[in-house]
Amino acid sequence: MKGSDDFARTRYGTTHPERVESALWETAIRKRWSGYDLRRHLAVGGDLACQDYAHSSYRDADPGPFWSWLRFGRTSTPLPDGRIIHVAGEHEDGYDPDFCIYNDVVVEHPDGRREFYLYPRDVFPPTDFHSATLAGDAIVLIGSLGYRDLRRPGETQVLKLDTRTLRIEAVATTGEGPGWISRHTAEKVRDTAILVVGGNVQTAEQYEPNAGIFELDLATLTWRRRDHGDVAVFPVSQATYRAGKNPRYGSANPERSNNPFWLEMARRRWPPSRARLQFGDVAPPEPPYVPFDEAAPESGTPEFGAWVARLSEHRARNTLARTIDDVVWTAVREGALRIDLPDGRALQIGGEVHDYGDEYADPWVYNDVVVTHPDGTIDILVYPKEVFPHLHGSIVGSRHDDGVFIFGIVDRDRHPDRSTRVAVLRLDTRSYEMTELPVPVPPAHVNIYQGGETRVGNRMLFPIVRCRNADPELGIALDLETLSWSAPFPYAHKAERDDRDAEAEG
Repeated sequence: MKGSDDFARTRYGTTHPERVESALWETAIRKRWSGYDLRRHLAVGGDLACQDYAHSSYRDADPGPFWSWLRFGRTSTPLPDGRIIHVAGEHEDGYDPDFCIYNDVVVEHPDGRREFYLYPRDVFPPTDFHSATLAGDAIVLIGSLGYRDLRRPGETQVLKLDTRTLRIEAVATTGEGPGWISRHTAEKVRDTAILVVGGNVQTAEQYEPNAGIFELDLATLTWRRRDHGDVAVFPVSQATYRAGKNPRYGSANPERSNNPFWLEMARRRWPPSRARLQFGDVAPPEPPYVPFDEAAPESGTPEFGAWVARLSEHRARNTLARTIDDVVWTAVREGALRIDLPDGRALQIGGEVHDYGDEYADPWVYNDVVVTHPDGTIDILVYPKEVFPHLHGSIVGSRHDDGVFIFGIVDRDRHPDRSTRVAVLRLDTRSYEMTELPVPVPPAHVNIYQGGETRVGNRMLFPIVRCRNADPELGIALDLETLSWSAPFPYAHKAERDDRDAEAEG
């Protein structure tokens, strides 16, 4: 074991594995330093021109890339004993002098200790955007993007990391594999196989989407291609998927859905893109990104309002147009309100999928409730949108007596007849009936987002939107018994207090 700070730059291991200790790396992790930050900390400069940073040989150059824990394409696998195994990944991109594809392992212990392991390149090639699947005492590492000069089109990189010894072995496989794959998803099937879906494959000519579904048998180490819509993978037929894949509104308050596709999606926590891969339902191409280059004027001015309007028009022109009949239903959402009830039920209320990233084709603002019971069974309650309006952004709320108070901002795109204001709803936790409460318009612009609210007795406290940084920080409260708003008062919510404390300590 080596114990020095001679590890400012990356390097390969000399033994299998080589454990190293570095106070410098510990500091870099704690302070979230990039390679550039580490260079600056050590006051190391130099002429970096005319270098091919994206070629694997640059890892051995002098000075070469400086070490960083800020990475893309790294996997982090929790183990039953409380450890977390972090594997490789890349820092920055090929234009950067600190671009590096790593081939290391970092073991994070429950008490916060870290162990660093390096490997020879012929044992563990530089690997990024792979998958990591725990199988017994081993983590199976599938795929890699890798340095361009080290890629092997037609092959599929499979490695096995022993979680006891931290040794890594190459796994020889047979059958029809996906090829040189990266950015994919791996799922364990019946503890005997790993399913690989999505991602991209490097061929001799190009880097293209993976259109297949591949299964690696862990006993025989044999690949085979699975059919789209295979009910052994996802127990819903193609016909059922086509008939029930979209969101829809309820006809009662509430209507309990028995849609088998929704129930299985909720159980598995699949995003829409995963369902599309399963059923070969190819999404329309994502519109090309066109930047909006206008700088924002000062908030609160008339110019700012006009700028926001132009920004909205720009986004609409550059966003894939979708309706309720185009998108695929999912329980994986952002901004949903999650409430745990005393009897063990867990509620997910509303939420949305945004129109960018992997789910760009399936944006939707949901107005349903997903109930997970202590035994794992799931109920999905749907509502007319007049009863449960679409609430975009974050939804916040709190339990009160036998109900849940729900606060959100009405989505004007789906409710053009309503003003953009705070809606206050109450969900009865016995009947799941939803009621919009007759709360008056608040005397100020309430800022609704998760972490901004505070519950004090029978009052819900919220920050007020500040138009300018010079404006005072004010809040407003709703009395849950009288349904009346207070006058504005000085208010700093918990997140801001925590940020200020952190800045003071720093």
